[in-house]
Parts: sequence; C-alpha cells; structure tokens
Amino acid sequence: MRYGDCRWVDIDAMDKDGVVAVCPIAALEQHGHHLPLLTDTYLATEVAERVEATIPEKVLLTPTMWVGASDHHLDFPGTISLPNTLYVEVIKNVVRCLVRAGFRRILLLNGHGGNVAPGTVAITELANECDQADGLLLALSSYWELAGFGSDSTSLETPMVSHACEYETSMMLVVNGETVHMDEAKTGDPVIDTPFYHSELGGRVTVAGRFHRLSPTGAMGSPELATPEKGEELLARGGTEVVKFIEEFLGWDHRVVLKP
Repeated sequence: MRYGDCRWVDIDAMDKDGVVAVCPIAALEQHGHHLPLLTDTYLATEVAERVEATIPEKVLLTPTMWVGASDHHLDFPGTISLPNTLYVEVIKNVVRCLVRAGFRRILLLNGHGGNVAPGTVAITELANECDQADGLLLALSSYWELAGFGSDSTSLETPMVSHACEYETSMMLVVNGETVHMDEAKTGDPVIDTPFYHSELGGRVTVAGRFHRLSPTGAMGSPELATPEKGEELLARGGTEVVKFIEEFLGWDHRVVLKP
C-alpha cells in the first residue's frame, strides 16, 4: 500500500498493528563525476518499492524523504542538506505524525550513510522522551545492512558499500542507467589505510572530516567495476532481505515494562 494514495479515512480505519509503516530516508548530494545527485533517493526508493510490491498487504510505504544529513558533502556543488541537529528534529516529527495516526510498527529504511547517526539519535530521543514512542516498535536500518551486502555474500569485488562505489554504481545502472557516466567513474587512493582506520571503509575509530579530504572526485570504492548484472543481484537481494525482516518484525511482541 502507498501512504500517499490513502485518504485520511483509510488511515483511520486501518489495522495499525497489522502493517509496517515503511519510511525511506535518503539524500540529494554529490556522487562523484559519474552518478547523479539523487542517487541515494533513487536506490532507497527502488528497494522500498520492490518490498511493497512483494508484500503490499503488510507494508504502508511513505514517499521517500529526499533531503538528508549531508553537510559533509557541501564542499561539492549541488549537494542539498539539513544539518544533523535539524535532521534529528525532522525525523522525530515525521515519526510523531505516524505515531499520532496510530501506527505501532515503523521502519525508517535508510539509503544514505550520513543519516545513520542523526537518525539513531532521533529514535533514541523519541523513546526516551515519549511513553507512546517507547511502547511501540520503531526501527532504523540501511537497506544494505539489512541485505548484508559484501564481497563475501555477493559477486562484487570490493568488500563493502562506500560512496558512489561499485555497489551504488551497479544498482544505478539498473535503476536509471541513462544518468550514469561510466567513462568518468573514477576515485582516488584511500587517504588513510591502517589496521585502525581506513578512509573508505571505516575501522575501529571514527575520524571527523568532510568529504573533500577523502576523495578528489567525491567517489570511492572502485565504481569502474560496476555492471548492471551486479546491480540487479544487489537490488534483488535488498528487496528479499528487507521483506524477510518486515515479516519477522510483524511477529514481534510490543515491549512490556519489565521493572518490578
């Protein structure tokens, strides 16, 4: 089901505990020389729509939030962003509206890595501040985390999703290939590559810094290796694994207070 196609009377009459309200959250930001600014939104929407098409009776899909927390990309022209503190409040207010409408199971399906930190703060603060939010099932996950993307679980050569990488480029070749410029799919060498921290893949520490200090093109992760076949493999896996989670999520009991 599509949230935006419903009337208010449809929402009012709906069995709120029998569906998961799925809210894709994404971004509009630079993706190197070869991918469009709307890449994260295209991909999160594609995965979410595949999920809704598979189990339409169990999913109420909101429109994708196209603006995200992307201040670390603002040095590259074209990026539109909300600062983290404002993005926290945006997420909290979107969720409050869903809670006010009566929904009991909510999934923020993320498509942009920069949304993870403020998104986590948002749902944590909601649970801490509001008994109603604390009593429902509110989850946040990136679609690639739910799908377990990696070189050990897929045919891709690079170890994990980074940015404008082999993974994202492969999927974009399927979703909107005419916007992909494979002849300009270039990255640079990792700025830091140690056992403690890799500037493309992360590590045991978190290092602050904006993206213009990490990549000369704005891309990472060997996008030149991308193919449409890899992209369809990833999208199919993404849709399948998110469906599996939602079906399990629907079976979880609501939290009960366990204090004496």
